Amino acid sequence: MARTVDTRGTTPHEHEHPHERLLAYERLRPVMRLWYLWWLSRSRHVASPRDEPSVRSSDPLADTVLIVGNGPAHGWGVATHADSLVGALARAATAATGRACSVDLVGDEMMSLESTRAWLGDTDLGLYDGIVVMVGMNDAVRLTPLDVWEQELRALVATVRRRVHPTARAVLVGVPPVRSVQAFDALPGRLAERHAERMNAITARVAAEAELTYFRLPAGLRREGSPHGSPETYRRWADIVTEHVAPVLDRVRRGDLGERLERSLPGREFAWSGGRRLVEQAATGGSEALQQLAKEAEREFGVDVAVVSLLDGSRLWYGMNTDVLPVSIPRELSYCEVTVAEDDLVVVPDARLDQRFADNPYLDVNHGYFYAGVPIHASSGEAIGSFCLHGVRPRRASSISADRLREFARRAEAELQGYEPAPQPATRRERREAEARAALGQQD
Repeated sequence: MARTVDTRGTTPHEHEHPHERLLAYERLRPVMRLWYLWWLSRSRHVASPRDEPSVRSSDPLADTVLIVGNGPAHGWGVATHADSLVGALARAATAATGRACSVDLVGDEMMSLESTRAWLGDTDLGLYDGIVVMVGMNDAVRLTPLDVWEQELRALVATVRRRVHPTARAVLVGVPPVRSVQAFDALPGRLAERHAERMNAITARVAAEAELTYFRLPAGLRREGSPHGSPETYRRWADIVTEHVAPVLDRVRRGDLGERLERSLPGREFAWSGGRRLVEQAATGGSEALQQLAKEAEREFGVDVAVVSLLDGSRLWYGMNTDVLPVSIPRELSYCEVTVAEDDLVVVPDARLDQRFADNPYLDVNHGYFYAGVPIHASSGEAIGSFCLHGVRPRRASSISADRLREFARRAEAELQGYEPAPQPATRRERREAEARAALGQQD
């Protein structure tokens, strides 16, 4: 006999036993987390943007919008942010308001709600007219506990409201249908989608209490050859986001919300002189020398990922292997900060048992429990990053040869020091002598 289903798609039995349903989720959470990790390992070559996460207008009076998001918001299925939600929203907002619009993104597939505040870091939220928060796809797939979701969402909303300019407004976007992503259109995806509905109900309630706009996006459009996302999907979503954001931008311009300050969005700056070159190369996989070094280390040490990292400001930047790792992560979520601070070899056999990292929300997403790193120094002698090994399975510290790892680090250090610009002569005489030496060298 068929069961009667109420208007919300749940059975009377389900209404009578809500805690029983929660218990089922608790039991399946470890399985779902492993399923997500398996998906990450299989999606190594899925297209996603590695360029600057912004589309900027040259108009100094342009409207400014910040997207805080992961997964679909980051641009699954496209190779540049010009084709992702970032670029699509900039164009849609300009068309709707008749004014130029600059859009930035903070986030990555590896950002969970729990790590979002760390990802925001020192971003100056006061520079934006609108904030679009679109987080939660990987939380739905990993079955983040609903009490954790609500607690972290309230903390994020409080942070945003405290740091934005008085004229700015934020909107909260619900998790899109999970199974609209082809990779998640499977039996586990059904469970993730049901969990997302519960997460969205919480988000709607939190938005109402904070007097923020909340809405959901429809399923993404599937296109042959683009199972994860497409420019058409991002254009469709951008039009919907613009319906909610454009009126706010208009009110800011009219002065309805108070006086808008002149604002100029900053560009990316690096303290270490070779940082820009390293990061630009990483967008296409990294230099051949660093790629080869990483492959050698992965084979020799039997780890999942070997990588060169750079600590600069509040961020850690990866010098290669960015098809597996994010372009960058918050400094406070990295192992490398400890390695640089100690300026010595650091080995973490199992981060879950190490009080320095046990509660790190980044590890809850990528399961990178094993780590071994050696600091890398600039020509000045300052530790600027590390050569490090990552593994999803814990292992003994003795399984890694410290001498061999230090040798890999020395080779990486020599490569990076070559990125630093040559020092310029300080006086006219020194410059003339340098030019003369260069001319003699060319004659030889």
